[in-house]
Amino acid sequence: MYPRFLDRNYPLKKHLFFVTRYSFGLLGLSFGQDLSWWQLLWLIFNFFNLAHCCQAEFVFGWSHLLISPVDAMDAFCPLACSLTTLFKLGWMWWRRQEVADLMEHIRLLTEQQARKRDQRRDEAQRSCYVMATRCGMLVFTLGSITTGAFVLRSLWEMWMRRREEFKFDLPFRMLFPEFAHRMPWFPVFYLYSTWSGQVTVYAFAGTDGFFFGFTLYVAFLLQALSLDVQDALREVQGGFPTDPSPRESELCCQQLANIVDRHNEIEKIVERFSGIMAAPTFVHFVSASVVIATSVIDILLYSGYNIIRYVVYTFTVSSAIFLYCYGGTEMATKSLSLGDDAYGSTWYKWDRETRRRVFLIILRAQRPITVRVPFFAPSLPVFTSILKFTGSIVALAKTIL
Repeated sequence: MYPRFLDRNYPLKKHLFFVTRYSFGLLGLSFGQDLSWWQLLWLIFNFFNLAHCCQAEFVFGWSHLLISPVDAMDAFCPLACSLTTLFKLGWMWWRRQEVADLMEHIRLLTEQQARKRDQRRDEAQRSCYVMATRCGMLVFTLGSITTGAFVLRSLWEMWMRRREEFKFDLPFRMLFPEFAHRMPWFPVFYLYSTWSGQVTVYAFAGTDGFFFGFTLYVAFLLQALSLDVQDALREVQGGFPTDPSPRESELCCQQLANIVDRHNEIEKIVERFSGIMAAPTFVHFVSASVVIATSVIDILLYSGYNIIRYVVYTFTVSSAIFLYCYGGTEMATKSLSLGDDAYGSTWYKWDRETRRRVFLIILRAQRPITVRVPFFAPSLPVFTSILKFTGSIVALAKTIL
């Protein structure tokens, strides 16, 4: 038995933004429809739970900063991720109507391509949809495994100290009021703390899945444009006994004009998306760089089971950043390939007006479509730079420690 979205026959329309809808649905946040009272109360509770646990982690880390720097770092490392996720959750709720409109716009554009009944488009669409869902759910799963690793760590430490003076140990380094750290309230706050880890995972995966899915869906739409360019000039590539007739040239010009309009529409959609996701993406990259660095430092400081815990944590955060960068690169690459496909056609055999439109497509494609984030655009070279930056932080920390 395995999740239905892994089935090869799972409907494509259900793949569309599946990770975002599923993850935020678990928190009570839905897009494109009004929230019921139960959903709103559940969403408020989850937001309060995450905010309260962030405050408890900060108090623990601050109080142990001079007493035990290692324990303080053990609190501050998850805190950085939790604060970023708290911001993402609030941001996605605030911009939920814009997100819903964007999802609907992407749905309409992709359905237009599906109606053409072209095997090449169908294969490209399924490839993008399935990759967006499976990679997004991979981050979801890794995040849940990370939460489980923190829970097992606390249970293991309490078991190992069972014959000594017992200490109630929460999954995450949090400092609640004193009554929360002893019976009978300890089990309640243990679950309360654990759930904050899952709230972090759901909001984290939902926002990241929205970014990754959107970039892949746009990459598919750009690939469809390339196929349309090839189809529009296909007759010449097959060879004409004579030059194209005026009627054939007119039809080709209309098709190319439609391609230019759709290219402009896609660019405007990406601009709208950048306006929504620029802030959370920038915050995510900055915090993730720090989290990866501190996690590696924790791996160097700890031993035994704690190393496994932070290895999983580091891999989860790194995977999320990689999806951002891969999606941005894929979208930019498909944007540039539109110009390459247009140039590779036999455009020179058509009339002047057709050649002019092909040149316009080539010129527009020289500037790749990217998500505009302050100071950078998510891409694989940026991912490499982040790893180098975190490596520098780790090297500096090793000299100090």
